[in-house]
Amino acid sequence: MTCKYTKYFDKRYDFLIIFAKILYKVNKINKIFLIVLLLIPLFGFSQTNIRISIENQEDSVYYFCKYRGAKTIIIDTLNLKKGIIQYKSKTKLPDGIYLLTNSKNLPLTEILITEKQRFKLIINNIEDYNSFKVKGCAKETKLYYKLMAKVMQTEANIAALESEGGFNLENIKKIDSLNKDLASFEESWKINKKDAFINTVISSLKRHGMDDYWVDFPLYDARVLTYPLIDNKLNSYFDNLYADADRIIAEMDTLIAKTGDCVEVRDYLLWFFYRKYYNPVYMNLDDVYIHLVDEYFLKLELENVSESVINVMADRARNLSHLKIGAKIPNIGNLYTIESPYTALIFYDKTCKKCAQEGRILEDIRTRHPEMVIFPVEIHSTDMKHLLEIYDIQTTPLIYVLDKHKKIIAKRINAEKVEQVLNMD
Repeated sequence: MTCKYTKYFDKRYDFLIIFAKILYKVNKINKIFLIVLLLIPLFGFSQTNIRISIENQEDSVYYFCKYRGAKTIIIDTLNLKKGIIQYKSKTKLPDGIYLLTNSKNLPLTEILITEKQRFKLIINNIEDYNSFKVKGCAKETKLYYKLMAKVMQTEANIAALESEGGFNLENIKKIDSLNKDLASFEESWKINKKDAFINTVISSLKRHGMDDYWVDFPLYDARVLTYPLIDNKLNSYFDNLYADADRIIAEMDTLIAKTGDCVEVRDYLLWFFYRKYYNPVYMNLDDVYIHLVDEYFLKLELENVSESVINVMADRARNLSHLKIGAKIPNIGNLYTIESPYTALIFYDKTCKKCAQEGRILEDIRTRHPEMVIFPVEIHSTDMKHLLEIYDIQTTPLIYVLDKHKKIIAKRINAEKVEQVLNMD
């Protein structure tokens, strides 16, 4: 079936074919010239031609962007002409979910794009997916907006039920029924086509409990990086895990293994975990960073990662192995000569206002806890590079709380929390 949107081009091309055949039959054209004549219009034919009409849009400039996880990258700057925002290209876009923003870079709409890239998107109400109409052969794009309309409606209904608060058995049953209905709806919209992107999107939307959270998420498909859901799921999952390094490491290894031969997703996960656990929220997770470096960054070949960067990672991992909770902290000055049940080791910069404030709080705590000694180290008073590396000083102030054997019992905490540590120990 001919797409409505491409009908005008097809009619012109059909006419050219008929005209060429007539010329050939009356011996006015040879075979070679016939082939050239038929190929001419294809050289100027846009593989991608997406026309977007959005009600009540007056900006003259728009941005067409692609996702890389949660980040967006501008592909092209588009203009509004006669009520139409148009993206054209002689080369096709890779499968993915793309984003249209206004001149202030505020999101307007997402657009699912697959192999059919000549269509018109008409939006009467930017807040209502039911008002989105797709004219053309872009079947998966049409399905995407129908799917999103159902998802948004269901989530709104669930939020309304949850907002009533308290334990309401009927509401719990209704929410469960809504989720089951949505899951059934999503599954019914999968299409019988190998590697259909809409099927990947539907699988990634499935909702599970913590025990089977990643069962249907296709980490082996690089296209999951073309929309921000992967970042949302990763953050939600790992933020809700118990802050235990061994558990987190095991979960990371499992997910990385699920990427199979998809190096692109594997590397994305590695960098995601690297950023998340470079300076973790909880102070007992140094082993996560060390594991990432030792088992992945030092053993795998990652794109655009130089040897010098890997060496910096390796050095930091070695230093962190001496700074874990329970480890005896490397000596500095006369630290080891101090005989006290507790020592608050604080690295500071004399030009840092926050450092001065934290120092005053520590002094106040010491009045209530005379068993604690404050050991201040001004980072510019000694070999700075050596100091920064050994004690992993990323910012100042940096506070370590040590026991009488100079073993670390707390690290990277605010001065106010030092008293909590002393009371709990």
